[in-house]
Amino acid sequence: MSEIYLVTGGTGYVGAFTVLELLEQGHKVKTTIRNLGKESQFRESLYESSPKLTKAIVDENLTVLQADLLDDKGWEEAFKDVTYVLHVASPFPSSKPSDPQVLIKPAVEGTLRILKFAAKSPLVKHVVITSSFAAIGFGFPDDRTEPYSEKDWSIVEKTDFSPYIQSKTLAEKSAWDFVKDPANNVKFGLTTINPALIIGASLKGQVTDSTSLLRIKNLVDGTYKDKGIAPSSTHLVNVKDVVKLHLESLTNPKANGERFLTHSGPNLSFYEAAQILKKSNISEDLKKNLPIKELEGSEPLKPCDISKAKSVFNWTPIPNEVSLVETIEGLIADGQL
Repeated sequence: MSEIYLVTGGTGYVGAFTVLELLEQGHKVKTTIRNLGKESQFRESLYESSPKLTKAIVDENLTVLQADLLDDKGWEEAFKDVTYVLHVASPFPSSKPSDPQVLIKPAVEGTLRILKFAAKSPLVKHVVITSSFAAIGFGFPDDRTEPYSEKDWSIVEKTDFSPYIQSKTLAEKSAWDFVKDPANNVKFGLTTINPALIIGASLKGQVTDSTSLLRIKNLVDGTYKDKGIAPSSTHLVNVKDVVKLHLESLTNPKANGERFLTHSGPNLSFYEAAQILKKSNISEDLKKNLPIKELEGSEPLKPCDISKAKSVFNWTPIPNEVSLVETIEGLIADGQL
């Protein structure tokens, strides 16, 4: 029997590209989504986005199941015959919810639910969880100069954090606590990938509500054209790199029991990202909408050390310049620009 891969949240931004890559590699894939009404469009977006895939290949090799991170229903079927698990699903909203538990509960309980079903399975060899830089680099003094790395954990107890930062930190900690507890009888390996802001291409017809893509879209849609942009900085990473490291983690023995901070280059402000786009080959009409100034103020830089991921996976990140242009091109193709 060929190995089967389970991807949670297949219609999400990272989830969709993970499913795409697995199908292109010739694997059997299961994915879970909350609303089966999205299945038809999702399948179409996969074979429309890849010269390697046809409708027949997608239909033969992809099983789409309905399951919710807050409910056991459907997960036993999802895990049947599965060898590798990629737990990608986790909410990342564009605005702060009034109730933090809207994010924290599905992130933490969903992660533990996935691990619980993986522990029950005699077949699961490895689980990879999509965590975030949000679980690493927040709550520290503003004057910190030491680069952030995998040894750091966001200090949620100290700071009035956004619910998203709390959700990613608490969910990842709960995962490591689960696998280390002898009572859970865990026989599979675990890896977490901690990406920065994920950007890059879009699947054809798969109009995503990705918050990270929205941040880049706003640079060229006129949002900041006249009023300028606040001094906010970030690290970026290409979605294709994120998927690559997820998949390589499944079978690389050096990845077992490890977390990996991933981004593509130095910390940069969104104004600096706009300047990169200004020098790129995107249309002049879009360039006219770029912010022409950065507002006064400052935000502490967060230097990061990604040498671990580079070394273990022999990884050379896709440059920010490429990722930013791919983001704009994908948004245009999807009719969002």
